[in-house]
Amino acid sequence: MIKRQKPAMGEIVPTGASALWSGAAPRNLTPGRLSSIIGALDAGDITEAMALFDDMEEKDLHLGAVMQTRTLAVIAQDRDVQPASDSGRDMKIADFVRDVYESLPEKQIFLAGMMSAVSHGFSMAEFIWDVSGGMTLVTAIRPRPQRLFTFIDPDDPSSILDFPRYLDSRHPGGVKLPRDKFIMHKSHGGGGDILRSGLYRGVAWYYLFTNFTVKDWMTFIDLYGIPLRLGRYKPHADDQSRAALRNAVSNLGSDAAAVISEDTTIEFIHSSLSGDHSLFQNAAEFFNRQKSKRILGQTLTTETGHNTGGAYSLGKIHDRVRSDIVAFDCVSIEETINADFVRPLVDFNFGRQKRYPRIVTRLNRAGETELKLGQVAKLVELGAKVPARVVADITGVPITGDLDAPLGTGGPGVKP
Repeated sequence: MIKRQKPAMGEIVPTGASALWSGAAPRNLTPGRLSSIIGALDAGDITEAMALFDDMEEKDLHLGAVMQTRTLAVIAQDRDVQPASDSGRDMKIADFVRDVYESLPEKQIFLAGMMSAVSHGFSMAEFIWDVSGGMTLVTAIRPRPQRLFTFIDPDDPSSILDFPRYLDSRHPGGVKLPRDKFIMHKSHGGGGDILRSGLYRGVAWYYLFTNFTVKDWMTFIDLYGIPLRLGRYKPHADDQSRAALRNAVSNLGSDAAAVISEDTTIEFIHSSLSGDHSLFQNAAEFFNRQKSKRILGQTLTTETGHNTGGAYSLGKIHDRVRSDIVAFDCVSIEETINADFVRPLVDFNFGRQKRYPRIVTRLNRAGETELKLGQVAKLVELGAKVPARVVADITGVPITGDLDAPLGTGGPGVKP
């Protein structure tokens, strides 16, 4: 079978130039400015929106924490390669794919980059191919910032591209990218519209509201949290004493020390506040809860003090909801890796196949292993013949001996 043409070597999207990675997020964000950025995003000009989304995750500690929680839950899962069939050739292809995948450096960074599609709508990562010993190998998969790409079709600006172009100042309209050089992972939250599927598109409004609230809160603290310092001087005080008093009053709030003459005095006037001055904190906490619900599907695993009834049982329900989201994210990543990584890797080395091996995730849900092992033990106690390979599949721990021998019959595994 004829093999495909070899892939392009080296990097297309360079990482050495620091200017490519410098922030370009809009400053002094306002509702009107945010509306303009979202409008440009809908038209395929994603640069400012992607830069804003990066900035949001860096500056909003709550948002960064809940997104990190969702990302790490996916990265922490175990993954394996399943052959297309039990034939010798398919087993050989699967072993090759497994060796290449397991030897990839910094897989956690690559997977975290793929998960940024959940927040941004899509993610891009570039293959670094290498030909060694007659085999085409992947030596690295490097995430690329979304703000370096555009979906505007240079031949028809009214159209949106299915696959983005790389923004390069030397090439007006961007650089067309070879499909087998990149992994493009799409979020599935926008009904198929990649530019509307990122969660940060809606979260950006609550990020803006939180910023306004915190700024007003800091102004409130500055005005009313520190008592008014009132300086008094006697009519015969000279200019030098008055200047010293002015400096002392200005700096006393931070220095808590001052030297003044006997002709001057400083009086502290404590303000008497009326009304509910916890408004700012309540507003910020409300906005953060909305972010948590959008990212994690619930708030109980990130918030305290607002959900007090039935804490244990409600927490189990909320954690189950989050487990469903983790499973969905894992399946989405599997589909992308198998289509954009496994298929071209196999095609370059073994030619096109009718069926391909698959990288699959073995979900590790909290307490699930213990539950399944307990169910197996009860079945064995009732006389059921459960092969040892069932325990190996549940735990992921290799078991020597005949894996088809039933548990408790002298074969491998534990006795009931």
